[in-house]
Amino acid sequence: MATRKRGGRVQSIASEEAPTVRRSRKQRSVKEENSASSPAVSSPTAEAASSASSAPKVRYSDEELEMFRQIILAERQKTLEELRLLRERLEDLNSFNYIEEGGIFALHPAEQGAEAWERERTYAQIQRLTNYLQKLDEALKRIADKTYGICRKCGILIAKERLMAVPITTLSASWKIHRRCPEDGIDRIIPIHQAKALEE
Repeated sequence: MATRKRGGRVQSIASEEAPTVRRSRKQRSVKEENSASSPAVSSPTAEAASSASSAPKVRYSDEELEMFRQIILAERQKTLEELRLLRERLEDLNSFNYIEEGGIFALHPAEQGAEAWERERTYAQIQRLTNYLQKLDEALKRIADKTYGICRKCGILIAKERLMAVPITTLSASWKIHRRCPEDGIDRIIPIHQAKALEE
């Protein structure tokens, strides 16, 4: 310890410097307390990135849309083939005649009824598949517009598994099954009994 002599008295240099050292330590302690009590301020950029990552998707990607397009094209080809067979069947039914001994054979009323029923059933199938084909074409247009898979009631993305099962749908599973839009904007296929349990 360094000392110096003043007026016949020896005084320690360390004893003169001690108050300054104590003040410095006190200032550091106050700064540390203030730093600990101040809330951490997150970066606006970080908050925006976190929000963007948790936000629901606005639309399906181009790769996903192409996958759906291939599914719909395959379904369309299958439907066209079924329509061709049904139209041939209807043509056969309309032109079918029972011929016996060079003349038209009069059908029994029961047979006439069965033939008429078969004709009506075939015609109904043709109408149903024709409407389905039109909806497939509309789905292809939505893919071209990049609006495919968006629920027309909720404006959210329809669950992918629902689109895989029903490629022409324009309603989310949430709306179709439960008649409501999900609060978080994410479509989920929940069994009806589970949804009722959540509501109770």
